[in-house]
Amino acid sequence: MRAGSKNLKLYAEAKLQARLKKVSAAMRRAGKHPEDAENIHDLRVAIRRLTQGLRAFKNLLDRGQTRKMRRRLKKTMDLCGQARNCDVARDVLRAAGASVKERLDRRLENTRSQAGRELSDYLTDSTRAKVEKWKGWLRAKPGPTQTIASAARRALVPLAAQFFKARAGAAKPESTTEDMHQFRLRAKRLRYTLEIFGPVAGATWSQRVQEIRGLQERLGAINDCAVTRDMIADPSDRSARARRSEAALERLLRERIQALREYLDGHSGAETERLWLDEFKKIE
Repeated sequence: MRAGSKNLKLYAEAKLQARLKKVSAAMRRAGKHPEDAENIHDLRVAIRRLTQGLRAFKNLLDRGQTRKMRRRLKKTMDLCGQARNCDVARDVLRAAGASVKERLDRRLENTRSQAGRELSDYLTDSTRAKVEKWKGWLRAKPGPTQTIASAARRALVPLAAQFFKARAGAAKPESTTEDMHQFRLRAKRLRYTLEIFGPVAGATWSQRVQEIRGLQERLGAINDCAVTRDMIADPSDRSARARRSEAALERLLRERIQALREYLDGHSGAETERLWLDEFKKIE
């Protein structure tokens, strides 16, 4: 095995094992205390980071085992999602200054409790033991000509192109919250891949991560409003209080969209796209 290929094997395994370790720890905490919103958040982030690692190094891993890992990770994410949405809805409604009916508050509380129980029931010792066995599945098998630099180029160049394409769509005046959600997903994938390769991705990689994080914060705030709007929608309730709550939520959503547009005006323009893509293409 050539030195470059061996280095990539060791590098990929170290990055994947570190992310698997964080998923295991986050599963343990969330399974024990699913009522803690921070535990749910940490588990979701840990899963996203490992999933992106599996994407970045997919050509080095067994496809069948990778599919099995991703299916289990997706199921865990889905279980986390309902709990997370309830936590978000409460925060957004408070931020909007919306008056919440007792019936809605009770529904959110009951849904959150049920979601927490389902997640806890799933994250048993048996489930976590299966995840621990993935350590043996994360054995990289790179080809003879692959290196850390070539893996970084292969992952980052298309991700950056997708990121800027999604940015252009989200920046349009007629863009929807779904357009912004897709941009948010592309931003996460690019950021987590940059974190995987670190300095290999270029001297400014940490600056790129910070810029993407700023976008994520604004896009996440918009997505939280959209999720909350869908959760509290009740066509049968056209009371004055319900309309005021909806109006307050829409105002907050518009404010957050405006904050994103202002941020985009000063970041991630056409010149930035050229610089980022050129930098990633020249990784060596």
